[in-house]
Amino acid sequence: MRKDSLLDKYLLAKPSIRMVIEWPILIGIGVIGYVFSLQTIPPPSRLVGIILLIVGVIIHESSHRIHKQAHQQSEKIEKLATQGIYSKIRHPCYLGLILIYFGFAFASRIVWILVPVVIFAVLTVLTAIREEEVMREKFGKEYEEYMGQVPWRFIPKVF
Repeated sequence: MRKDSLLDKYLLAKPSIRMVIEWPILIGIGVIGYVFSLQTIPPPSRLVGIILLIVGVIIHESSHRIHKQAHQQSEKIEKLATQGIYSKIRHPCYLGLILIYFGFAFASRIVWILVPVVIFAVLTVLTAIREEEVMREKFGKEYEEYMGQVPWRFIPKVF
């Protein structure tokens, strides 16, 4: 029996638990940055941020329409989602989340928000990698075949 580290427990936690940790940090830094007029990102970034937020929400929501159990812990997922956006990339939900994080940072224009955003983006990538291990254990050959058919985690032909 594998003993999960604290990092593994965080990476494989129910997404709503992670959200309760991550978003207050982002919002808190944004409020502090606004109140104390901390260093800001140049104004055109606000438009880039809004575009990233919108695209991230669209990708995130479209992945949830296809994969109804996406907000469950990995161990509780009963069926692989392989159609729609999941036929192009394996982790569209996480891609959407990463885009939302960066969109929030650029839209807020507070430089310091980029620190937790980068940390949370890296943790999201690590979550996808760790989740794939769980899916391989749970679904075996079926997941291996899916990985062969859809080799890209987040961006087709890139990563």
